[in-house]
Amino acid sequence: MKLLDLENLKVSELEGQFDLSLKEHIELRQKAFTRFKELGLPLNKDEIFGKTGLRATYNGDYLKELSANSNWQIQENPNYKIVFRKGVYSPMHSSLPDGVKVQFEAEPHLYLDHKNPFYFLSYALNRGFYKIEIKRDLELDKPLEIIHTDEVHASQNHTHLSLHVKANAKVQILERVLVNSACFFNQTLAVYLDENAKIEHMHEQASHDFAHIISNYLYFQKKSSQASVYAYEHGSSLGISFWDLRLDEESAKLDFLALQTPTQKQHLSTIVELHHNGPNTHSTQLIKQTINDEAKGIVDAKVIVSKNGAGTKSHQLCNSLVLSEKAQVQSFVKPQLEIFIDDLEASHGATVGNLDEEQIYYLMSRGVDYESARKLLIEAFSQEVYKQFPKWAKEFISGG
Repeated sequence: MKLLDLENLKVSELEGQFDLSLKEHIELRQKAFTRFKELGLPLNKDEIFGKTGLRATYNGDYLKELSANSNWQIQENPNYKIVFRKGVYSPMHSSLPDGVKVQFEAEPHLYLDHKNPFYFLSYALNRGFYKIEIKRDLELDKPLEIIHTDEVHASQNHTHLSLHVKANAKVQILERVLVNSACFFNQTLAVYLDENAKIEHMHEQASHDFAHIISNYLYFQKKSSQASVYAYEHGSSLGISFWDLRLDEESAKLDFLALQTPTQKQHLSTIVELHHNGPNTHSTQLIKQTINDEAKGIVDAKVIVSKNGAGTKSHQLCNSLVLSEKAQVQSFVKPQLEIFIDDLEASHGATVGNLDEEQIYYLMSRGVDYESARKLLIEAFSQEVYKQFPKWAKEFISGG
């Protein structure tokens, strides 16, 4: 089934066309699908979506849900694991510690005011609403991996998960999108941090070269919660990550660091909307990308400070390093601030540039050949983010 066909599908046909396992949520699914149809698939004229290369996927012949390969195996490591195969929880591949539960969500929340059509699509067409709960006061002794995989070519897959970190709990999450097929994969993860909860969330998108990956993230933080979010995007022919981050209560804090490295003809995009809704909330954003060959890199990062955000501190920086003439034309970087109060401390900035030829010649004068000098400078640029990735995560991600 083509993505364009979904726009013409009647809401009444939804249940018959897709294998929706939780019939009791069909009304909510229909509401979400109606909202998807109202928003529609983004067009080329859309300021952000139009630059992502997304429209090229609309006519792809993606099949309905198919069975996964039973011979598939997951890489062994000592971490706790929660594995989803084509959006379905796989207990046989998972290992849960005491205090962590995976269950169907009885009342999955639907945010009808959201503006991302792919969020609604994942809500309407997922094969089960799953809730991951981290018990109050729990501090895990090692990382918890959340792994998404799909091994069926020419398929479309939609998943919808929620992660609830209860009060005073502390957790390290390694969340990986490892889609090993040429397919359309659309996932949503909603994260809820209760009072004083702490999370380190490492996201890696390292999928098949011909996969089309859309990841939708929602963060809701309560009083004095802390989130450190790290994103590493380097897989798939098309990858788009949407981050809707909300500091809803007093003294919530969030640090967001992202690195994307598109090459060849990859299209990789990071889109962030960070809301300061409570007083004395703090956030930082550092997003870097290296763009090579005929690749396209998109960064759109917005900070919104509401009238209730007195005492906000927010700092944002986006840097792009363009490594070829064709990539230069394709690139787009746009940091933004939207402020409704005066009592705050905020900054934002962006740079788009090439390698400094003087630095290259300096290294060559010290006996380094041209290509090695370029490689050293590119690595130094990326390391500003990569070196801040947590040590425990770098042991397991690609290139770690």
